[in-house]
Amino acid sequence: MPRRGCSPREGEHVPAIIRLHLLTPPGLRVYPARLHGAVCALLEPAWVRHRDQRKPFSTGPLSGDGNTAAWRLGWLADEPVELDVNEVAFGPLVCPVLRCDVEQILYAELAAGPPAWTADVDVISPLYFSRNGRDHPLPDPVLMLRSAVERWNAFAPAALQVADDIAQALLGGVWLASMSGATATTPVTATMHQTGFVGQARLALGRHAPPQVPEAFAALMRFADIAGLGAQTTHGFGAVRLAALGPSRPPRPAAPRPTGRRP
Repeated sequence: MPRRGCSPREGEHVPAIIRLHLLTPPGLRVYPARLHGAVCALLEPAWVRHRDQRKPFSTGPLSGDGNTAAWRLGWLADEPVELDVNEVAFGPLVCPVLRCDVEQILYAELAAGPPAWTADVDVISPLYFSRNGRDHPLPDPVLMLRSAVERWNAFAPAALQVADDIAQALLGGVWLASMSGATATTPVTATMHQTGFVGQARLALGRHAPPQVPEAFAALMRFADIAGLGAQTTHGFGAVRLAALGPSRPPRPAAPRPTGRRP
């Protein structure tokens, strides 16, 4: 099979969404550990140590049926991604690459988009967070934003990083407006499992947030579509798709009704 390049245009930087279209055997099921091994073989640059906790890429699960599947990867570093591949190995199984597409989305473009007060997020693979040695398998809005801020500031150009005061305002003002879904358990290996949330969540900002906060919120939610959220995003966990950004302030949450009899 001829080798197909999958690199961005010369001189341009990233992030980027990489979509690999693979020829697969019917009923293929790839464990997250093998997703991680495959994406590291494709995208792990020499300047990253394999055991580093924060890597400049993410991966979603394979999707598709029959004998083809799509694999969506995210590249996060402000450096060109170099990828020239004609097959992908998931452990002992080797899948030919039918097509490779790259969609570049520069940090400056993410930061320059319109502000938003709400974000509708589809969580397509189990999302969870690690808190004090325990797993937290819920779409916690503060943990979701903290995850996005940390990943953005790790790889974005210095001039575009989220300042501490804006980050604190984001974390102090975001709330979970609605959610629909359930926890799902996924095998990590043949003997280990991981539980996380899968479904939809709407995040919203407080009505009195200063102008820089909805701007940063919108940029981070666009970035989460590439980077994922939560723990083990290089294993296929926490893959999210941004369904919509809301340009209007959300309605004020209803005040709790008093209980008990009046004196």
